[in-house]
Amino acid sequence: MSAPDTADTLTATAPEATPSSPDAPVRRRLLGSHGVLVAVIVLLAVIAVILAAMLMTSHAHRQEALDAVEASRSTAVASSTELRAAQHARITSIAELETLLASADAVGAVSGAGIDPAATAALAAARAPLTVPAAQASTIEPAGSLDVDAASARQLQDYAAQLDAFARRLDAAADGERAVVDEAESATASLSSALADYAAATAASGAAVLADRGDADDDLEASLQAMIDSLAATPAADLPAALAGYRAAVDAVIASSDAARAPVGSGALGSGFDDPTSLTVVVNKARPLPSTYAPTDLRRPAGVGNTLPLRAIAASAAERMAADMAAVGIQLRMSSGYRSYSRQQTLYNGFVAREGVAGADEHSARPGHSEHQTGLAADFDDGAGCNLNVCFQNTAGGRWLAENAWKYGFILRYGDGWQPTVGYRFEPWHYRFVGEVAAAEMHERGIRTLEEYAGLPAAPGYP
Repeated sequence: MSAPDTADTLTATAPEATPSSPDAPVRRRLLGSHGVLVAVIVLLAVIAVILAAMLMTSHAHRQEALDAVEASRSTAVASSTELRAAQHARITSIAELETLLASADAVGAVSGAGIDPAATAALAAARAPLTVPAAQASTIEPAGSLDVDAASARQLQDYAAQLDAFARRLDAAADGERAVVDEAESATASLSSALADYAAATAASGAAVLADRGDADDDLEASLQAMIDSLAATPAADLPAALAGYRAAVDAVIASSDAARAPVGSGALGSGFDDPTSLTVVVNKARPLPSTYAPTDLRRPAGVGNTLPLRAIAASAAERMAADMAAVGIQLRMSSGYRSYSRQQTLYNGFVAREGVAGADEHSARPGHSEHQTGLAADFDDGAGCNLNVCFQNTAGGRWLAENAWKYGFILRYGDGWQPTVGYRFEPWHYRFVGEVAAAEMHERGIRTLEEYAGLPAAPGYP
């Protein structure tokens, strides 16, 4: 057997060599470019994701800033509403306090029978320290404005902070207003209590008058009792008006009682300067009347505002005078007419409590020394706002009386500069009825005072 031919074998089994392709480099370049493209696409996708995330975060931050602005704006609006409410409360509380202060001042000026001087003094002490609290004037710097649609998140955050600061300024102003309200309400409560105490004390004084004056007319007593019963329920702001009615009722009861107690025959007209029943009786600091004297012919003149009792002959003269004044457009009113000895005592003691003896003696007579006890003296007014005030001399009524009262039998009793003779300072409202004969004679002879007319010494002070 012969051996196989190895050369043939090797030739048969050896792999056939692959010849080199001319497209191979191109394919390799294409494969490299594809990889770069993929990388670029991936990179762009990553960038897009990052940008989207950034945009979402920015939007979230801006929305958060917008929400903060809206919340801050709501807070500022609520603070502004609170401030307006506090300002309204301050205006209301101050108005109420001012009303009560005016009421207390008017009440404190009331004097006479049925008024307790101690209660008046207590009210004055409670009123004295009270004043109307002053509101603190302040300018609240506004928060400004911002175009939120065009603003950045940072700008929105800054604006929200400005709104918060503005709300705090509004809250501080509201706190200041509420502090004024608290002060005013505290003063109002204090004064209301003092006025209530005064009303209770006045009612007690009125009850004492009724107990002491049981001989007065029954209807007048019933009227006074009704006034007393209403005092406790009268609002503090209405107390001055209620007191005016109360005082008139007290005076009416006292006048009725005095008339019932007066000696028989005191209504007759006497003569001379010493007889209490005389039209020309001289009453001054040196010449008192008997404490028991009271005229029995008292009546209220018709057609005179706020009319008070006078002796019948003086009342008739006042009626004629009032009618002639009305014809020229002037209303004649009265502030005082007849006063009993006891009422003058109460009135004088009240002035002493407030001004001392020396101060009271300049304008108020001691009991028994008042011309009002004669029923011939009247304090006149014309409603022009100068009641019991020196300015009455310059009102239409004051000027008319100064020129014409003598024609009706009335003389000015306490003129300007006459104090060294008559004992009292200038009172252009105080007129004394002496009768038409004496008044005309004094006018014609230029005699100013009743002391001079009677040939009596001056009476500047008490003996």
